[in-house]
Amino acid sequence: MSQKREELLGLFDEFKNELVKVMDDRDAFEEKNEELRSARREAEEKAWAAEEKLESLEERLSKLEAENDRLEKELTEKTEKLEELKSQLESAETTRDQELETLRTERDELKAEMGQITQKLERVSELYRETSAEKEALQEKVDVSDLLGVYVLLLETVFYGKPHARILYTLHDTQTAINRKHLADSTGIQPAQVLKAIHDLANANLIEYDEQTQEARLIKDIL
Repeated sequence: MSQKREELLGLFDEFKNELVKVMDDRDAFEEKNEELRSARREAEEKAWAAEEKLESLEERLSKLEAENDRLEKELTEKTEKLEELKSQLESAETTRDQELETLRTERDELKAEMGQITQKLERVSELYRETSAEKEALQEKVDVSDLLGVYVLLLETVFYGKPHARILYTLHDTQTAINRKHLADSTGIQPAQVLKAIHDLANANLIEYDEQTQEARLIKDIL
C-alpha cells in the first residue's frame, strides 16, 4: 500500500512538473506571440508610412515633371524670342550702317556745296563792293531796278539749284514764317539738307529759326 502511494506521489510529482513545464511553454508562446504581433504592427506601420511616402514622392515627382515641362516650354519661347531679337538687331545694325553711310555721303556733298556757295557768295560780295565803289566814284545814281536785276540774275543762274537760295526765295515769296517740314515739301530738298541750310542762313543772320516751332522767316527783305 505504501508502495502504491509512493508511485502515485511520484506520478503526481511528474504530472506537476509537466504541468509547470506546459504553463512555462504557454507563457513563452504567449510572449513570443506578443512579440510577433508587435513586430507585425510595426511592420504594418512601416508599410503604411512607406506607402504614404511613396504617394507623396509620386505627387512631388508629378509636380516636378509638370514644372519641368513648363520651364522647357518657357525656355523654347525665350530662345525663339532671343533669335527673333537677334535677327532684328542684325537687321537694325545693317539699316543703321546704311543710314550712316547715306548721312556721311550727304554730309560730304553738303560740305562741297557749302564750299562752292561760300566762294560764290564771296564773289557776289566782291561784285557788290566794286559796284558800290564805282557808284561813289562816278557819283551817279544807280537805278535800283537795274541792280536788283543783277542780283536776281545771279541768284537764278548761280544759286537757285542750291538749298540756301531756294529757301531764301521761298521765304521771300511768302513773306511769312514757314515750318521746316513745309520748306522741305515745297522745295523738294531733303529734310537733312533743309535743316543744314537753315542753320547756315541763321548763322549768317539772313533768317531767324525757332527750334521749338521749327519755323523760319526772313530777317529782312533780300530783294
